[in-house]
Amino acid sequence: MTIRQRLFISFSLILLIILSIIGVFFYTIFNLSEIHKSQTHRYDQIRRVEKLKEYNNSFSWIVLDIVTDYEKMDVVKKRLEKSDKLFKTLIIKKKETIENSESIVEKQNLQQIFQYFEEIEKLIKYKLYELVLISKDEKNFTPFNKNFEKLSFKIDKLLKEEIEYLQTRLDKTEKDRNQFIDTIKVELVFLFIIAFLLSSIISSRITKQIKDKLDKLNKGVLQLFKDDETTIKIDIGKNNELSEITHNLNSYLEKQSDIIHSREELLRNISHELKTPISKAKFLLENLRHNKNNKQIDSLNSVFVDIEELTSKLLQREKLNFAKVNSSKFKTSSLILESLSKLSIDDESKVEVDIKDDFNINADKYYLTIALKNLIDNAMKYADEYPIVIEASENKIEVKNIAKKLSSDLIYYTQPFTREPNQQLGHGLGLNIVNKIIQMHDFKLDYTYKNPYNIFSITFKN
Repeated sequence: MTIRQRLFISFSLILLIILSIIGVFFYTIFNLSEIHKSQTHRYDQIRRVEKLKEYNNSFSWIVLDIVTDYEKMDVVKKRLEKSDKLFKTLIIKKKETIENSESIVEKQNLQQIFQYFEEIEKLIKYKLYELVLISKDEKNFTPFNKNFEKLSFKIDKLLKEEIEYLQTRLDKTEKDRNQFIDTIKVELVFLFIIAFLLSSIISSRITKQIKDKLDKLNKGVLQLFKDDETTIKIDIGKNNELSEITHNLNSYLEKQSDIIHSREELLRNISHELKTPISKAKFLLENLRHNKNNKQIDSLNSVFVDIEELTSKLLQREKLNFAKVNSSKFKTSSLILESLSKLSIDDESKVEVDIKDDFNINADKYYLTIALKNLIDNAMKYADEYPIVIEASENKIEVKNIAKKLSSDLIYYTQPFTREPNQQLGHGLGLNIVNKIIQMHDFKLDYTYKNPYNIFSITFKN
């Protein structure tokens, strides 16, 4: 598992915990809101029941005033009017109070209380009214008082029970609220502790893994200098970013090693190749001291031209080790014409161009021109008969010349400084340069022999 994947999983776990904390927070707000609504409802219901208690007391005072001052008709009438108003208000309060009850028992108690109030209303309206205002007999309030007190006591008892019930529910709600808050506090603290521990453990483990791998990588790099290694030989594991870095670094080191090896081999070959023209030049110069000869001067000039050509090709080959492909789109005909323009051909009849399909090529035109020029130059140089043929068709360019079949496979001639046995012309670098350029582009270089033609072909990508 890569470090990036570990970090993603760690972040997901911590994010999940944070979302849980946020969820608990909103859950807490919702529940506290519901508890607050419940508490508000019960407070309001207690106030309503307390108000009923006040009504019960008011009726008791009204009855007392009437019984005490029954001879004062104006007082009696005012108290009876007041009782009517109270009863009308009670009717309005009845529906609201009963509808806000929370249980069947509470509802039944309230209905019973209002039923007793209705009986009190009848006692005052009819019995007391008749005793005070209609009856001419001696006033006897004892039976009325007994009935009234009995009803008033029942109401008072039920109201006390109702208030106690509501207060108990309210206390329980308050207790539940406090318990809920305490539980949420513990849960939040627990979640925060888990988040902190999880992030600490994960970050420390990831940091330790990175540190261990970096230490291994550092030891591997130091080993390069101590033991003259060409690659970092350490085990950092697979499928992680540092193993990718190590792999890329090893690829680079291997490439550098190949370049160094190639340069060493090149220098050995250069020293070997330059011995012959330099020896010739020394010999010719020695002769020129004694006898000035135009033929020898031409020979000497050809020696230096040969050295210049070799040096040019060596520099060209060396540049290819660091070359970057700058691709562009161009026609096959354009590539062939530009390659021919770079050659000094004394007779155009020596070259036959047959473009059957002028297809598009996507490549670095500069380097591909060098590659095709070298193929054409080799074909001209080693042809037994002319013309040579340059043919373009079906995503392929072929360069053909009439000559003997090559004695070895193509791979032999793509190595630097390799030539046919007893072959004096050239330095054996042309095909090596061609092969490097073709490999840079991921194209394909092939050789076939179809009597009497040697055929070198470049196959392009579709």
